[in-house]
Amino acid sequence: MRTLKSLSIAIVIATGVIATSCSDRHIYQGDRYYESLAYSRAIPHYEKVYFKKPTKDVGVKLADSYYKTGNLEAAEAVYAKVVSVSTTKDESYFNYARVLMANGKYEQAKGVLNDYLSAYPNDKVAKMLLSSCNSVNDRFIDTTLYSLTEIPTEGFVNTFSVAEYENKIVFVGDKEAFAGRKRAAWTGNSYLDLYQMEKSEDGTWMSPQLLKGDVNGAFHEGPATFNANGTEVYFTRSNYFKKKMEVNENRENNLKIFKASLVNGEWTNLEEMPFNSDDYSCGHPTLTPCCSTMYFVSDMPGGYGGTDIYMTTYANGQWSTPENLGPDVNTPGNEMFPYYDEDDNLYFSSDAHNSMGGLDVFITYFNGEKWATPENLNYPINSMKDDFGFVINEQTQTGFVSSSRTDSDKIYSFNKYAPKFNLIGFAHKKGSEVPVAGVTVEITDDSGKKVDALSDQEGKFSIKLDPEKTYHLLCTKEGCFSRTDQISTVGLKYSTDFYADFIVEEIEIDKPIVLENIYYDFDKWNIRKDAAIELDKLVKLLNDNPNIDIEMGSHTDSRGTDKYNQILSERRAYAAVQYLVQRGIDPSRLTYQGYGESKPVNKCVNNVPCSEKDHQANRRTEFKVTKIRK
Repeated sequence: MRTLKSLSIAIVIATGVIATSCSDRHIYQGDRYYESLAYSRAIPHYEKVYFKKPTKDVGVKLADSYYKTGNLEAAEAVYAKVVSVSTTKDESYFNYARVLMANGKYEQAKGVLNDYLSAYPNDKVAKMLLSSCNSVNDRFIDTTLYSLTEIPTEGFVNTFSVAEYENKIVFVGDKEAFAGRKRAAWTGNSYLDLYQMEKSEDGTWMSPQLLKGDVNGAFHEGPATFNANGTEVYFTRSNYFKKKMEVNENRENNLKIFKASLVNGEWTNLEEMPFNSDDYSCGHPTLTPCCSTMYFVSDMPGGYGGTDIYMTTYANGQWSTPENLGPDVNTPGNEMFPYYDEDDNLYFSSDAHNSMGGLDVFITYFNGEKWATPENLNYPINSMKDDFGFVINEQTQTGFVSSSRTDSDKIYSFNKYAPKFNLIGFAHKKGSEVPVAGVTVEITDDSGKKVDALSDQEGKFSIKLDPEKTYHLLCTKEGCFSRTDQISTVGLKYSTDFYADFIVEEIEIDKPIVLENIYYDFDKWNIRKDAAIELDKLVKLLNDNPNIDIEMGSHTDSRGTDKYNQILSERRAYAAVQYLVQRGIDPSRLTYQGYGESKPVNKCVNNVPCSEKDHQANRRTEFKVTKIRK
């Protein structure tokens, strides 16, 4: 059902005139229904005209009618013909882009949106949709967080917007309207009503039943919410009285929020909310767990777009003047179907923000000063079509969501799972991809719990990690340098595989190991910033291997006298040792030696012309293990 879902909820009461020809008569009848939002009735009249003699005006209205009633493939085909012959980039371009997105054709949609924005560069919603097309792959970042199961509701055309009530669910639904029965002009189906449904002892869903009492009437009833003890229900309803639509001076019928009380098992004593109006719509109410605040949707004047989310609080026996949630939540598009959970998160649906196409479910929260930037819940909660009516039980991590991802609106139950994390490692010899088996990996979380793994013949190992943990890794093999690392899953919302590359290097006494990028400026011995980065790695290696002593050796280039270079190299080696000591390394583990220009790594000896780059290669620092302590 599109009226309550999209909150395009004004029903215009049309008047009639006499048509002069068969074609004109169908156009007249189609326009009459189109203008009164009776899209299902407008379609056959427009089809009789458009497919014989297409015109832009009839084509746009036919495509719009297909779009509004959910026939997206037909809408795409007609919009494509309309824009192909159009000389102006009008709203039909915008709607065509929306339909392309809903049909998963994002590349085509980008082209259409760019064309549209060339004519309307300040259209904020079009910019949002273009951004969504460019980032749609982000919506599939982690598809394991939810599993969805369709709830069977035989006999219904559309079902949506679950509210949990006691051990039941209450939802909105419509059915096929048979001959002689009242039908909603927009869809051609029955009017929407509120139904309740519960599970049998074996866990299967039983047949839905109309909510008892005065809640369901002659026209539409929509999304509902219940107070904590289940004695009051707030629900959306068409504005009517005694089976007659109430209209304003513009001949429009809008939606209102009503309250009913439970008396002897039936819902009665209907009351209007004080902020309702004949001139705009209010709907989709949701109560906070304490029931002192209500969030709802309205297109009242002063908002940011089509429909915005508002809040009102209950104190001293009355509801406060509604307050718009502001531009952090509301956009120039449509925000609707709010739901507030026990953890103070606000869920809602929007066809703007970074939607995949139609309505997507988003989450935000109030941080004390402002609403956080809404975050898309991604696939599989969201799809290319409309996704809305999200509710969740934070204790069981189960809930419901409505979606039009098939041919109609349907309710899905879901399970929410914690993200999954894995540490995947590869142990190999330094300087090669040769795998090393038998490397022990000890992983300790921040509570002290330890898990060990051993690299296999391919040098590989894998360990599962828990959410919200920080881990310390220790990689060891007899006779080799130990390595440590740290990884954290704290604050990560999406499943992640951590890849660790463990380099295995044998400890050899008196074998020089060059510290890459430990260079000095000409005639200087101070530690440069780039050298400090490499020396910090040595600090880590010494901390990982507390049983080794080392010698720091420094070298100069060939410029200057041999004696001067010897002194300079000793100062450089000493400076490196002092850097290590300042960072906590026991000085008893450290010695230093200057080698001057006696061990060049290239041809740059005395009297040989060389570039500055070649000279710098000789201004290096090395270390070697001098002792392994028992």
